[in-house]
Amino acid sequence: MDKNINGVSVILCCYNSAKRLPETLKYLAAQKVNSALAWEIVLVNNNSTDRTVEAAQSIWATLGAPVVLKLVDEANPGLSLAREKGMSVSKYDIFLFCDDDNWLQYDYVETVFNTFKDNPQLGALGGWSSAVFEADKPEWFDVFSGNFAVGKPVPNTGLLTKANQYIYGAGLALRGDTIKRLKQKGFKNILTDRKGKQLSSGGDVELIYGLKLMDVPVMFHESLFFYHYMPKARMQWDYLVKLRTSMYWSNFVLGMYSDTFKNNPVTLKSILKKVQQSIIYIYTQNKELKQLETNKAMFIKNKIEVKKLFLKHIYFYYNTRVALKKIQHD
Repeated sequence: MDKNINGVSVILCCYNSAKRLPETLKYLAAQKVNSALAWEIVLVNNNSTDRTVEAAQSIWATLGAPVVLKLVDEANPGLSLAREKGMSVSKYDIFLFCDDDNWLQYDYVETVFNTFKDNPQLGALGGWSSAVFEADKPEWFDVFSGNFAVGKPVPNTGLLTKANQYIYGAGLALRGDTIKRLKQKGFKNILTDRKGKQLSSGGDVELIYGLKLMDVPVMFHESLFFYHYMPKARMQWDYLVKLRTSMYWSNFVLGMYSDTFKNNPVTLKSILKKVQQSIIYIYTQNKELKQLETNKAMFIKNKIEVKKLFLKHIYFYYNTRVALKKIQHD
């Protein structure tokens, strides 16, 4: 792997982000970066219908434009697609994902660069966050904080050594040549993450699992900290239920990576067992939601739709497992 890295491209993906950008850009403008470290911000406008681009230009000019702010469009909705677009036009070979509600602490960019420089085999690096609420914190939030990329994904700084460990997509940094090798192996995201107003998740975890299939080192670093803004609209019970429902499909997909890590057999019997386990998961892992849910009709409807999804995609499991084996490090 090339030990030389030439800088950091911060990829800021936006969907109707005009109201969230002032604080996010303020934290980026306040980064304390060594003068020898080259970096830029690539703002990807992901099919926004508000004044995201105009707001970004105005805010950045007001903040003194400490580095280049590159503006690009991605018409196809989906956070994973927006990140792909950002990586494709980036000038530098370290990609740092900063969502429009992430406030990176002052040394984030420099810590990312130095950590990759000191660890030339490292392929991915992530941190952790604390929530900042627009309104009062919901009583249920601490139980489900991980669903919102809040807290520590793993306890301590170090390489991820367990198959099911991951780091958040928010604040995630990737080495460009590593991503290139992964794509050359045939990797393509199945999960798209957020897609406009549609909730989905797991695309970032899937990417990390793809790297781990190739035995690429992935690290969590406690020094990488950011605030994660929680708007009032997302801190609603209905939003949480829909988010959790979207995770059923994500967990099904991510489970295929886990099965590949373990070299579990790909037979009709094993596939049927996997689908059965996934359906059982709906009923067993969601007890806390069921106890608190007030809208029973919506809750039951969500579970029925997920059940259909799993039953419909038995063939999908087989095809994906075959593809993942081709990516897996020999």
